Amino acid sequence: MARTKPYPPDATIADILPDLPDGEAYLRQVLVTMRMCQKHYGDAWVRIGVSGKAAPPSYRIDRSDPTSDGVERVLFGAYGGKSHDRFTQTNTAETWWSSRALGMAEMLKLQDGFRRPQGGADARVVSGAEGGSGS
Repeated sequence: MARTKPYPPDATIADILPDLPDGEAYLRQVLVTMRMCQKHYGDAWVRIGVSGKAAPPSYRIDRSDPTSDGVERVLFGAYGGKSHDRFTQTNTAETWWSSRALGMAEMLKLQDGFRRPQGGADARVVSGAEGGSGS
């Protein structure tokens, strides 16, 4: 179903994920991009575009600014929500971005929600299947 109005100005992926047609695939691709940033710069945060009505929304990945002792964040890249193609500088500048961001730990918790069984007779325990720490 198409959205009829833009997202709230402080929306995060956690807020909009339940309404996405394939939220798990969207989340997975955003995490791939965040991991690229994290690999090169140490950490990553994601904010969604709130100026449009697209579902899934565009998103931007920010990283720590090394000139500010990691306090400030700067753009790593912005991407289309459906294609996950990188935005041009003009597209990035013309998009209104959410005032709130999620870090890698918060995004991994969202992904974990897809992996955990939701109950019922077919629920399977997957803890330990990937050799993780269980957190």
